[in-house]
Amino acid sequence: MRTRRSARWLRRLAIAMIVLVEVAFLFAAALVAGGGAAGGAISTDTAHLPPWAGAACLLIFGLLVGVALAHLVRMLGKIEQGALFATARELRGFALWLFVAVLFSILAPPLFQLADGALGGTGAHRATLTADSDDALMLLIIGLLALIARLLEAAQEVADDAAQIV
Repeated sequence: MRTRRSARWLRRLAIAMIVLVEVAFLFAAALVAGGGAAGGAISTDTAHLPPWAGAACLLIFGLLVGVALAHLVRMLGKIEQGALFATARELRGFALWLFVAVLFSILAPPLFQLADGALGGTGAHRATLTADSDDALMLLIIGLLALIARLLEAAQEVADDAAQIV
């Protein structure tokens, strides 16, 4: 019962986070696209990309994080309904989309820098690939989530086998 109640609260929190994250990324993309992100009370880190590329990166990253959180909401909904071990698919989806979002955040800025240079943009015509310890930690946590999803699948198989015996 406590698990279901906790899952309900976490699901509601995750839904609120989806709304908050998506609004924040839309707002940030609008700021960057309008050139209003530099020097104001609000700042965004768009890896020195031109406004169109910075806004595109923010929108795509926000979309990827939103999709990952939607998988988390579905997983928490299953837990709330009492299907504790039947959550592996949603957990794997959450981990996959989170992985894609982190990979995008690492690879997209240099790709957009190269595209801007190829299109004759105002950029420095070079690409800078950066990955920091936060990215490495996120990738490690994502790998752990994928492992937990596999363990849940194995637990579901054991539960299904036990149900057939009775």
